[in-house]
Amino acid sequence: MFARTLRRMKAFRRFARARRGSAAVEFALVLMPFFLLTFGLAEVAMVGFAQTSLDFAVSETARQIRTGQAQTNGGSEAQIRRQLCSELNSFIVMGCDGNLFLDVRRFTSFTDASNSAWNPVQNNQFSAQGMGYQPGQPSDIVVVRAYYRWKVMTPLFEPIFENVSGGERILVSTMMFRNEPF
Repeated sequence: MFARTLRRMKAFRRFARARRGSAAVEFALVLMPFFLLTFGLAEVAMVGFAQTSLDFAVSETARQIRTGQAQTNGGSEAQIRRQLCSELNSFIVMGCDGNLFLDVRRFTSFTDASNSAWNPVQNNQFSAQGMGYQPGQPSDIVVVRAYYRWKVMTPLFEPIFENVSGGERILVSTMMFRNEPF
């Protein structure tokens, strides 16, 4: 029995001195944090790029309302939504059907507009109830809000990036302005 224990000790010492597999072991230890960092960075970059695309699309589409082109040309909510979707998809392909929501409201003063903090996210759920389309008349104060339902791409990061249940993040872009005298 002593001889067998001695052989095991020699084998353990020989294993401890061996350097042939150390690079593989070190790589295995670094691999998981490296991939977590890489996928997390990619997820943050995609969300940021989608948010920037949404901001640009809202800016370009709200210009139609601010200058009165949407009102004088009889632009309906569906036409403004299509234009918003078209602008949104000019940089990154984002599916608008069922994911893009538009809320255009007219206010009598900037104070009323800033105090109307209506939030469509209630109880960790997104609800499009109460959204409307009121582009207003000349010199009216208008707030244009667009909401996009973004699906988190990496399931491991869903608890970190989601702000509604179901592994989704609601991206929001808002513009407040006074309509030009058209």
